[in-house]
Amino acid sequence: MRRMIFVGVFILFCLLGDVGSVLCRSCNLSVPFHGCLLDFGVCKTKPGQYCIQESHVKGGIQWFTVKGCTEDHSECFKKEHINAFETHSTHCCLQPMCNF
Repeated sequence: MRRMIFVGVFILFCLLGDVGSVLCRSCNLSVPFHGCLLDFGVCKTKPGQYCIQESHVKGGIQWFTVKGCTEDHSECFKKEHINAFETHSTHCCLQPMCNF
């Protein structure tokens, strides 16, 4: 049992060991009240990247979200009105698993 705990802690330190990198939730389709349907686990940011959560709202109701890592800061904090009823917005953060 102690060996399993030691191995788990060792793996966790290896994943978190990179300076400047953050682990983010990676999900290609998350539906309200059901959670992540297309779960890709986690992604690790590189310098200059952030965790992102993209929300798709239609008629005032959140239909789904997409979560992962950005390519650069230009993807962050955008709000796009498709028509009078549909909005796509992105939110970025830089703490581990902050887009959960």
